[in-house]
Amino acid sequence: MRWNMFALAAALVAAAALPLHAHGPQIQLTAEAGKIVTRQVLIDNYVPVSPATSLYVLPVVNVSGQWLVQPPGTAGSGPGIAAGVGFVDAASHPFKTGNYATSITAGLKKWNGASFVDAGAAQLQLYKTVSGNPLTATTTDVGPFASLGYSLSVADEEAHTGMGYRFLGDGVSATSTLDNGVYLLSLKVSAAGLTDSDPFYFVLPKGVTPTEAGAATYAFAQQQGIGAGAIQAMTAVPEPASLALAGCALIGLGVASRRRVTSEA
Repeated sequence: MRWNMFALAAALVAAAALPLHAHGPQIQLTAEAGKIVTRQVLIDNYVPVSPATSLYVLPVVNVSGQWLVQPPGTAGSGPGIAAGVGFVDAASHPFKTGNYATSITAGLKKWNGASFVDAGAAQLQLYKTVSGNPLTATTTDVGPFASLGYSLSVADEEAHTGMGYRFLGDGVSATSTLDNGVYLLSLKVSAAGLTDSDPFYFVLPKGVTPTEAGAATYAFAQQQGIGAGAIQAMTAVPEPASLALAGCALIGLGVASRRRVTSEA
């Protein structure tokens, strides 16, 4: 699956042409053989079951002084989860009303050019309101890791719940400075009576080029054994082939430069 700038633009145009139901951005879920499977982020329009997805590249934007995870074409933060979409066939996708949880599975990471490592002081906080009570779960450098629990009534394809994500640049304040870089958040979803989802990941570029974001995304995907079809890029990143060509070009320039230096000596 190719996720370049043209594909992203086409997807957003197609979404805009469909009727809106104001669901907000949601990760589509299904239950396959008793296990939760994460699928694509859907924005407002709920569609038939989308491809299984493990890695989401999502933009980070500044809203009222806070750095939020914000899928394109939406306001505020997200995505939440949409368990109801998988209800299109209740026999094969048996989601039920009950208690759900979105859990952090590792500390916040930042790309160092070769791998994702501890993000230093920065943390990321999940937040939502349940029955009028504001709840939060914040990443930590070591476990046990936090989660957000909530109840969800699943009667049809409209069943969903919201979720927000904000950076704490200094680990404490949502309005503190956040360094540029590519960040990584690791999560899973649980529900009573079902096997937990596999870990899924948000790659979160902030103040970097699409090439830098793409290099981190595909290197991590390869490290985790995540295929291109299980990646959804909601912000522009080059295709893997384009990144490889760029890398070869840089290597060629380096070799040429060394040859010039040698000949001049």
